[in-house]
Amino acid sequence: MCTSPAACTGTATRPTSRPSPTGLITAVELTAGDVSDAGAAPALIADEPAGTEVYGDSAYGTAELRAHLAERDMGAVIKPPPIQTAVPGGYSVDDFDIDLDTGTVTCPEAITVAISPNRTARFARNCRSCPVRARCTTAKAGRSIKIHPRHELLNPAREQARTDLFSSRYNRWRPMAERSIAWIVRKNRRCPYRGTERNQLWLTTRAAAVNLQRLINLGLTHNDNHWAIT
Repeated sequence: MCTSPAACTGTATRPTSRPSPTGLITAVELTAGDVSDAGAAPALIADEPAGTEVYGDSAYGTAELRAHLAERDMGAVIKPPPIQTAVPGGYSVDDFDIDLDTGTVTCPEAITVAISPNRTARFARNCRSCPVRARCTTAKAGRSIKIHPRHELLNPAREQARTDLFSSRYNRWRPMAERSIAWIVRKNRRCPYRGTERNQLWLTTRAAAVNLQRLINLGLTHNDNHWAIT
């Protein structure tokens, strides 16, 4: 996971230019193995200002994290989790027009049904003579759509991920985050100690060492009692 260009370069304000990602690590958090990436993310960005853009792969694409970012006025350039289809290569939930205002769902064949109180739209008998049923469902009872409680967050995120703008921004900043992770875990894929506290201290020290090596590679010099990047 990485935050905006500002966070990646270690500054507190977002630059107006288009800097290259530096790969510097500004925060680390070690958690128990049963904590998800998205669950650990809020602690990593706790000190980032409003307006920060957060980049991450689909492990960070939960509705809960997106809601957290929205509440803090942060942007999300995060890949959404892949959508499963009832039939391989067939229609997914994104091929259905879900209208929460009217409480209806319309299928690709323009059949509209109501959303039930438990947030399910059942097409039932409408599927019996549907000409594209084979692309939609194998269920004898017909296709049903379960509306996610945070559909209003996840659906726009999937639409955003299909745009060229998303791809260009994501592909610009994410690769360096992956390199930083690779530097952290190189010859260190296992935590050396027992207990979260001791390993958190080790990880923080490890990140500082990786940052120092990265700064040297970027041209860190010391002149006239000042440090500078050449």
